[in-house]
Amino acid sequence: MIVARKSPTAVIFRRGPTQWVQLIKWDTDTDIFHLGQWLHGRIYEKRCDLSPDGSLLIYFAQKMSVRALRDRTVTHSWTAISKPPFLTVLALWPKGQSWDGGGLFKDNKTVLLNHEPEVAKPHPDHLPLRLHGILKECRYGGDEPIFSERLERDGWSLVQE
Repeated sequence: MIVARKSPTAVIFRRGPTQWVQLIKWDTDTDIFHLGQWLHGRIYEKRCDLSPDGSLLIYFAQKMSVRALRDRTVTHSWTAISKPPFLTVLALWPKGQSWDGGGLFKDNKTVLLNHEPEVAKPHPDHLPLRLHGILKECRYGGDEPIFSERLERDGWSLVQE
């Protein structure tokens, strides 16, 4: 689950059955849950983030299927921005493998993209309109540094290894 910083909004990633994930938007003021789309694939929730106002979600996903593996334009893994609880792509960065990926919202209109420079170009049919994308300078692969940076930004601190 990810909680928006300046809005009573959270997104829950419901995993299961195997290889399925559903987005659920939670209004924490009214305690109302809005069931969203399913993806037959994997969303790497530690590489995801909500905009401060809760209106946008950046997520990193992978869909391993014959069709996805053959697709050279979107590829089988990608970073996308959507409006929760939906996964419908508003902006898309094809990745092609699951090393690093995802991103963080700096503010409601600026996203820090966790991609290598050679795969940081947005898909021509899904450009990040009204959003400013910045390539992160520090990438380690996997869930870092996205996950620890998000936790630290949101007030968590490591007390003991």
